[in-house]
Amino acid sequence: MLQRKDVAPDFKVGDGSLYQALADRAVVVFFYPKAFTPGCTKEASTFRREYEKLKASGCDVIGVSRDDQATNDRFRESLSLPYPLVGDPDGKICEGYKVSWPLIGRSKRVTYLIGRDQRVRLAFHDEFKMDEHAAQACAAAPAARD
Repeated sequence: MLQRKDVAPDFKVGDGSLYQALADRAVVVFFYPKAFTPGCTKEASTFRREYEKLKASGCDVIGVSRDDQATNDRFRESLSLPYPLVGDPDGKICEGYKVSWPLIGRSKRVTYLIGRDQRVRLAFHDEFKMDEHAAQACAAAPAARD
């Protein structure tokens, strides 16, 4: 897992990139193991519920999983998520963020808050407290505006 103050690797988000998003706002990047599973649905929905609070604090949100992009697009649509989900089927983003489970081809449940300086401000890992990821991001968000 990346640690506080580590530089977050850039990656493609739709037609742009993480670093392009960071030019304007801090970004919460959350990694989830598998779309359409109960835990990941709960986690993504919690970020949807807290999205306006995070936006008001100066943060955008991006979700990442090892599912392909088409699966992530269907997952996003099924939950009416206001933020993008990024597919990482080859695991390169997960490897860069040090969130891959060895051997099983899934990501760990990790949330990062990345400041506009491209440095990690929050690194939170918990496989079972799905609601806590958004809560941790909301608590840390005001400090990430610089």
